[in-house]
Order: sequence, then C-alpha cells, then structure tokens
Amino acid sequence: MRIIYSTLLLTFISGHLFAQRSETMQTNDSTFSVIKQLKEVIITAEKRELSISEIPVALSVISGKNLLNENNPDLRNLSGIVPNFYMQEGGLKLSTPLYIRGIGTVSGTPPVGLYVDGVPIFDKNAFIFDLYDIKQIEVLRGPQTTLYGRNSIIGLINIRTNPPVTKFSLQAKAGVSSYNSQNYLFMANLPINRVLYNKLSFAYNRTDGYFKNDFTGGKSNKSDSYDIRYQGNVFTDATWEIALGINYNHSFDDGYAYHAVDSLKVHRYRVNYNADASYKRDLLSTYVNMQKHFSQTLLNWITSYSRAKDKQVLDADFTYHDVFQNEKKSKQDLITQEINYRSSQGEKIDWTVGTFGFYKDLKNDYLATFGTERHLLLPLDLDQVLYYNNTSTWGIAGYGQVTVKNLLPGMFVTAGIRYDYEKASLSYRDSLLFHDAEQFTGYHDWDEKHAYAAWLPKFSVLQKWNEQLSTYLNISKGYKAGGYNIISNKMTTQVVELEYGKESLWNYEVGAKYFSVNGRFNMNGALFYIDWKDQQIFVMEMMGPIIKNAGDARSIGAEIDLSWECLPRLVYFLSSGYSNSEYYYHLTKEYEGNKIVMAPEFTMNTGASYTQAIKSSLFKFFTVTTSITGFGTQYFDEANTMKQDPYFLWNMELGISGKNIDFHVWGKNILDKSFFCYMFNSPVGKHLPEYMKSGQSGAPSRFGASITIKL
Repeated sequence: MRIIYSTLLLTFISGHLFAQRSETMQTNDSTFSVIKQLKEVIITAEKRELSISEIPVALSVISGKNLLNENNPDLRNLSGIVPNFYMQEGGLKLSTPLYIRGIGTVSGTPPVGLYVDGVPIFDKNAFIFDLYDIKQIEVLRGPQTTLYGRNSIIGLINIRTNPPVTKFSLQAKAGVSSYNSQNYLFMANLPINRVLYNKLSFAYNRTDGYFKNDFTGGKSNKSDSYDIRYQGNVFTDATWEIALGINYNHSFDDGYAYHAVDSLKVHRYRVNYNADASYKRDLLSTYVNMQKHFSQTLLNWITSYSRAKDKQVLDADFTYHDVFQNEKKSKQDLITQEINYRSSQGEKIDWTVGTFGFYKDLKNDYLATFGTERHLLLPLDLDQVLYYNNTSTWGIAGYGQVTVKNLLPGMFVTAGIRYDYEKASLSYRDSLLFHDAEQFTGYHDWDEKHAYAAWLPKFSVLQKWNEQLSTYLNISKGYKAGGYNIISNKMTTQVVELEYGKESLWNYEVGAKYFSVNGRFNMNGALFYIDWKDQQIFVMEMMGPIIKNAGDARSIGAEIDLSWECLPRLVYFLSSGYSNSEYYYHLTKEYEGNKIVMAPEFTMNTGASYTQAIKSSLFKFFTVTTSITGFGTQYFDEANTMKQDPYFLWNMELGISGKNIDFHVWGKNILDKSFFCYMFNSPVGKHLPEYMKSGQSGAPSRFGASITIKL
C-alpha cells in the first residue's frame, strides 16, 4: 500500500502531465488556432479506426506538428513527452536502449513494436530514422501482443505518415542548428487522373557533432544521412484501396563517444581513443497494402519486404591503448505477410480476426583484432578472431479479438487471443589466429534449432459513465521470443552456448479518461502492475556483450496526461510517468531488490503553448512553446553502483506560420545541464581502473532555425 500511495502522490504532485499537446490548425473559415479534443483523434493501432475514449489502454498521441523541437527529430525525441517512455539519446543507430514502464532491453530484440503505415519494423538497428512528414504517432503502453505479437511485449509505436493528396503541391524545408548541423527536405504530391496519387520525398541531415577525440584531434560523433521515399495510393473503385510505397535510407555515423566517467566530469565532450570508429547503415523497404470494403466487413492484406545492411568499426576498449578493435558486417532480409478480416463499425459487436507470418534471414561477419596491449583484456596470445553467425527465423500467428458493446449501459467488454509460433535456426563458426601463427585455426563449428510458442490473451472492460468520463480495466500478457547471441565468449570449451530463452510478463492496469465538453480540459491516467519473468538481460563479457535470461522483476507505477486551455489560446500541458521496477529474483543473489538498468524512476514534460492570430498577408499566426523535460534516478549496471541522479532540461520553440511559409526557431537544454546518458563497466577496467566506469555525456545546449516553403 505504501508503494501505491507513493505512486499516486508523486504523480499528482508532479502535476497532471500532458498526453497530447494542443494542435494548431488552419481552417477555411478562420486563421485562429483551435484546440483539437483528444477524443476526436482517430487511432488505428487497434487495427480499426477508434477514438481515444473507446480504447481501454494507456496511450499518447503526438501530432507531426508537435514533435519536440529540433529540425530532424527521431523516436528518441519522445523520451519524456510520453509518460514512462525512454530511449537513450546517445549511442549509435545500431542498437538504442528502449524502455516503457521500466521494462525494456539495452540490446537485442526490441520490447516495443514499431509499425510505419501498417508495416512492421522488427529490429532495433532500423528504429532510428528521421521523423518527417508525419501525420500522427500513437504510443500504446502495456503489452500489445494479442494483435501484434512477439515484439510488442510492453508497448507499440504506430506511426502514420501523411498520405498522398488529391492536388498537386510542393514543399521545401531548410534548417540549420548548432555544431554545423544542416537539414533539408523536399516533397512533391503528383496526382494522376484521380486514380493514382503519388508523393515523392527526399530528406538530408548532417552534423559535425560536439565530441572531440583528443587522440586524433577530430570529432567522434559526426553524422550524415539521407532518405528517399515514394508513396502511392490507387483507387480503382469505391470498394478497393491500394497503398504502396518504397523507402531507402542511408546513414553514416562516427563511433560511440565513450570515455572514463571521471574524465567526462571534467571535460564533458572529450574522448580519447586511438582507432577508427564508425557505423554505416543502408535500409531498403517496400510494401503493398490492399483493402477491400464489403457491405458489413473489410478485408486487409499487407505484404512487406525489407533489407538492412550495416557495417560497424569500433575501438572496443574506448581508450588510447592498443587493446581491442572490431569490425562487424550484417545483412538482413525480412518478408512479412498479414491478412486480417474485420467487421465494420457496429452497434453491438466489433470483431477482428487475422493471421501473420514472417521470414527473416540475418548474417553477421565479425572480426576482432587484438593489439600490442592485448594483455589488458585477454589471457590468450591472440591476434585476431573471425566469427560467422547466420540465423534464419520464420514464424506464424493467428489472432482474434471481439468487443461487445453496451453489455450493460455504457459497458464495453473486449477479449482477444493470439497464438504465436516461430522457429530459429543457427549456423555458427569461429576461428582463431594466434600470435606468430601463419593461419587461422577453426575452433567452434555449431548448428542448432529452437522453437518458441505462446498463447497471448487479453481482457478489458471499459465503462462510459457519460460522454466525458470513462474508466477501464485491462489485463494482458506480453511475450518476446528467444534468440541467439552473435558471438561466443567462451574459449575454454568447444560447446557453443549462444541461445537465450523467451521472456514473458503479465500487465494489470486500471485507468480513467476525461474530456470536457468544450475540449479545453483533457486528461487520462493509469495505474499498473507488471510481473516480468525470465528477463533477457544484457551482460558485458570479455569479448563483448551478450544476452542471457537472468532474472524476474516487478514494476509498479502510474501515468497521467493532461492538456488545459487555462486562458484563451494558452494551453498548459503536463505528462508524467512513475515506475518502480526492481528484481525479485536474479541469478546473482546480491542483485535481488536492485533497480532495473536504464529505466528512469520517472519521466515528465510540462510547459505551455500560446498561439496568437496575426494580421499579415504572409503569416497567419504565431506560436511560442516552452517546456521542461525531466528524468528520475537511473541505474546503468545490475549492481546499481553507477547511476544518474534526476535532471531537468529546459526547451523552447517559436514559430510563425502562414499558408505558404513557416519559420521556426528552437532551443534544447537551454541552460546546458550536464548529465550522463549511459555508463558501463569497461572490459579493460580490471587492468585500467580509471576506465572501469566509462560512459557518455548527454547532449549540450543546441539552438536552431528552419524555414518551410509550401506551394
């Protein structure tokens, strides 16, 4: 009871934080901004169009216009503005830690499902991309595995881009910001004969970064990327809709900006390592989405294919010593197919049934090179180790969900079930090149297969007390399949142990949603309890990180979102999440009772937005937004010896907009608050104690401006 009381008290003292900031829109009748009521927002994450008040789950909706500041935001910008949502801001696009409600993973399969225009993205190396031309982002918290399966054990991110429109239009944007950062965007809508509507987009971003490498004299977190996208909509008749698209993304980033923690406390953005470090990634994806409308039902068919190729070069000891370097090349092909059939919106019952299948082939080639100071890491006199890992995985699932409406007056009861099955096959081998040897010697040669399966139920009751207030109860099971680590760390045996098992959890949630009649006050909140079994834990070992099932944990907490038009055209927003997540079982007994790594104890974002109409032939309204984003205590190791204390960042944005031109200026972390976004125990720390606690400093203050021309 004390934990529950503390949770409620902290949440409400923190304030009723924001779920959706006010969205300013220009209509044909008025140039004034209007506040869009949350209950009027259409959500598609339930595989049908529903309003927020009809969905018995905690969720946040972010308009594309309200992505936090910056010229080229990505999913990391949602940290703080979505309650209990955290993505590490540092690191590479290769594998960014992601947590919701204290549940997540530092590496490996993501714990949150990601869909873009109905197409799944499976792996974390594809999670970080520029969010441009976005219509809406829906973030559902809690397991969504009944409808979405294995990758949505603790949540779902459903991104909807703006579809092609029926009229010809052009849009161009240019932005500049601190550290020689540049951002360019071009979009063209090209309709053909009212049958085929096309959109072409191109985006380019670059930055010099703010970390300097003392050893080389250059920067260590430069970035360069571009994205090309085609979207098409075909309307053959009144009953058929066909959407298709293709997207290509290329990015090149410098390596991790890691250094000894004590050194970073003195010079926040200075690192000192001797070898090159970089990450190159190429992503190609394409999809076809067909819908057939019948009189009372709708059939949906989605086919997608994606290919990812990347290459990482890394100074793996992150020091100026000549210890350890690695190079990893990966190639992945993914094919997915989903078919679902559902009822049209009915007065008594809504139902959805479907099937989903995929095939994924992932190849990893990994080369570890040991330098003249290899003794700081290895007990063996090795020069190089070659690793080859090929994992092929296929899976199939069937699901169904039904909602009975007004079982009692205002009561909506939903039940769903999914069966998920997949099989993974591993082909692994490695070979060693000892010092003074003439050729590599094969060591491990291993093949194995594992299957994973789960029944994934959910049950919810939503009670509408009137048009403004509803409450709900939700019970659901989350699940994430097992898999294989990339390399074997054990050189004392020729038996390979790369497999880690599946993990699962149960989520129990109660919540309330309130929307005022005039739309000026909107609020929704939730309390939750999570029991997490067989957690896939990220562990740093001699040759690199691995994943193992090493613990069970609980998470208890609360979330609340609020927006309030407290004065005409002045909207106050506040969003907050609190989660107390800790181990109650761990293979290392002394870790029991410790906090889950990487998960902040709380997240918050609070501020105000003011919009004023102006009389000008060029501009129609002016908007200013200021906010404070905060994060609670965060631990970085299972022993809870490395932590970041709570910190708060001040952000601001000003914009002036018209029919044909928009201009924005922004600032993030305006007061230049110092903090650590990551820490770890270095594998060379045993021999170099000053590097035992290594990490990366959080981003400094940044300022920027952008101009958009619309024709």
